[in-house]
Amino acid sequence: MPYTFHMLRRLGFDKLDLPSVRMLTQAGGRLEPAVVTWFHEIMTARGGAFHVMYGQTEAAPRMTCLPSSALPAKLGSAGLPLPGGRIEIRGADGTPLPSDAQGHVVYQGPNVMMGYAEDTSDLALGDVHGDRLETGDLGSLDADGYLFLGGRTTRIAKVYGTRISLDEVEQMLQGGGPVAVVAGPDSLVVHCEGADEDGFDDRRRRLAHDLRVPVSAVRFRRTDPLPRTPNGKIDYRTLEARGKRSA
Repeated sequence: MPYTFHMLRRLGFDKLDLPSVRMLTQAGGRLEPAVVTWFHEIMTARGGAFHVMYGQTEAAPRMTCLPSSALPAKLGSAGLPLPGGRIEIRGADGTPLPSDAQGHVVYQGPNVMMGYAEDTSDLALGDVHGDRLETGDLGSLDADGYLFLGGRTTRIAKVYGTRISLDEVEQMLQGGGPVAVVAGPDSLVVHCEGADEDGFDDRRRRLAHDLRVPVSAVRFRRTDPLPRTPNGKIDYRTLEARGKRSA
């Protein structure tokens, strides 16, 4: 989980004497490129490796891996498909898209589950997915076949007629501390952990300018700490519920 690596960094992982630790692997959510670089450099200096992975439970549970040898050239990528797997990028109509075009990420491989069983009769359905998984993620493949993710299809908001990926907005705000972005009525709400509220007005104007939306459509709030699910991921549902109560 990304949160685990943020904690390791704050605890001074670079100062720990751990000669038996030869490899670190990270998955469960996007880790900021600066943090990936930090761990990669530490592990490389120790003669080890740091691998970034991408997966879903339905694919048991890994689909791609970014080998340490591909850093820093492919920084920000989720890597290449695992042996036997294949990644495709498709448009909303299901049409395959060319390199560097963003669309729906579709994975195919022998590690895709057969399907979900709601009751015992579903156990007789056989392989429902046919080794194919619609991930629900947006992304693109570069010319070398490396996957770059752009967020969840469900994390899209429309603000004054402009479609905005909330995950991409979070990426834009990297470097200013942990943030979580949720959608309000024709607006975006940026929840910041441990941030200086005196700088919110400037950040709000810059973000509105970059997104080409009115400044009034962007709000920054200090939220300490950001709510998290039991597995360490940001709890967006709680943040959305808070926004509805305060509206």
